Amino acid sequence: MIDKNIIKNLEKKSKELRKLIVETAGLAPAAHVPSALSAADLVAALYFHIMEYDPQNPKWEGRDRFILSAGHKALVQYVALTLKGVISKEKLDTFECHNSSLGGHPCHKTCEGVEVSTGSLGHGLSIASGMAYAAKSENKNYRIFVILGDGECNEGSVWEAAMSASLFKQDNIVAIVDYNKNSVAYPISMPMEPFIDKWKSFGWACTEIDGHNMEQIVTTLEKVPFEKGKPSAIVANTIKGKGVPFAENNPKWHSSNWNKEIIQKALQEIETTYQ
Repeated sequence: MIDKNIIKNLEKKSKELRKLIVETAGLAPAAHVPSALSAADLVAALYFHIMEYDPQNPKWEGRDRFILSAGHKALVQYVALTLKGVISKEKLDTFECHNSSLGGHPCHKTCEGVEVSTGSLGHGLSIASGMAYAAKSENKNYRIFVILGDGECNEGSVWEAAMSASLFKQDNIVAIVDYNKNSVAYPISMPMEPFIDKWKSFGWACTEIDGHNMEQIVTTLEKVPFEKGKPSAIVANTIKGKGVPFAENNPKWHSSNWNKEIIQKALQEIETTYQ
């Protein structure tokens, strides 16, 4: 059984992440807020419970690696790194400002704690497969966690990487699909269903969860790898914009300006939703 206090603390962290995402969004002319909110519970569980990670030494060789393949969700990673103490609040407050090191997509050369630059969709899982290959070749025990967007899974390169990871028996990879069933302004252009069966057909061990149920998230992540010799895939059913009802599944807010009035309304809704 999972300690209920662990779940409560992680739920508090996901609330903190959501509030900081919304507050930070006001610094940019346009930000991908709903996509970041969609992944907040998953990221909270990874950074604050599951991953072996030392915020005092982000380049520690034994760390688990995190790849945000859907790089437009960058805000959720930036705020997680801020709450972990890897980057300062002062640095976070420069998000998308002129000459800031925190752009709309994460860049490993300018932001401490970012493993790889992402945002050109469809590349994160391939990079993870390369890392996993290197880890096994060097007898290293670290794991690679990858968050993908469901729209991103329309990219053929995702499935090429899936085949590679299966071929090389990379059970040190965990792919988590943020399955909110929305992309840019419309529902997913190429239907994914039956999604679980697709991953299984590529040789992955798979499961499906509620991506906003912290107990399910933690219980599932604590079981990886699901099968020895197979990479693990988690299809996390989520709601785009989760926690801010006016933005939930609303294409208007995919990449929009968040002024002070909108931010205040969003923060009030988060407080109401997560009391």
